[in-house]
Amino acid sequence: MRVTGLFLIIALLAALGPGARAQSDAAPAPIRFYRVESADRHITFFYPSFHLRDDRVPRPPMAMLDRVKHLVLEADIAEAKAHPQALTRYILSPKPLDLAKLFTPAEIAGIRSRAACNGVAPMVESLRLSFIAMMIALPCPKADGGSYEEEVERAAQQRGLEITALESAEEEFAAMAALPDRLFIEEIREFAGDLDADDRLLERMIVLYNAGDLDALYDLTMKQGMTRAADRKLFVDKVLVERNRKMVQRLGDVLARGDALVIVGALHFPGKDGIVNLLKRRGFKVTSMAAPDGELR
Repeated sequence: MRVTGLFLIIALLAALGPGARAQSDAAPAPIRFYRVESADRHITFFYPSFHLRDDRVPRPPMAMLDRVKHLVLEADIAEAKAHPQALTRYILSPKPLDLAKLFTPAEIAGIRSRAACNGVAPMVESLRLSFIAMMIALPCPKADGGSYEEEVERAAQQRGLEITALESAEEEFAAMAALPDRLFIEEIREFAGDLDADDRLLERMIVLYNAGDLDALYDLTMKQGMTRAADRKLFVDKVLVERNRKMVQRLGDVLARGDALVIVGALHFPGKDGIVNLLKRRGFKVTSMAAPDGELR
């Protein structure tokens, strides 16, 4: 269930310090945005972010912020870092896990390996399965200054921009808590015994993201795990559709004023209930942009 691991939980837990990967020798891909225009011709830019910091993913320069007056982030990571105790119930399991009853020895070895590099090896049996799934999905963290969104937020603060978030971290964690444990068990089983398979899948995702093919990226993630149609629908409804609708609703005032940059995870944009279609249904003109230099125009 790679959507869960590689996108949503990365967004939720960016404060853990996602790992940086080896730099690619390929020519940099253009930076892609959406330009959203209201009936009154107010312009808002959307950046579909690949939340995980990775040198193979090109990023727009901070100069993009000089084009706008308002930065809107998907999640309030700063609040989560300031008050982590509010999220404890979403991280710690109500009762200790018996890993041997759920996973093979090879899978347990993979779990413990990721727990060790995240600094939580002594308490792995006390973690929720959703948190363990996150560790399996992510590369080992590197203390390199936090997530890309945190970098953008700092640059916006230096420029004196208005900064808001569409969701609290607790709201995002609650979306994960609405999913049954069997989905996370399936994800852990799929990759814990072969952590290199996770890296190979991540490479395929980066290729699609850099090509701007968010529809193919969405299809690829949906094919990983979730073999039952009912599970796939539950995931899409709780983690994508409901949140997409809520985010677009909360963007009402921002879209009416314009002069804003909105940064939201890439998988929230495609699909019939994705942000792009939701905006079009509300009468906005949505144009895809490929900016080689990352500048907003």
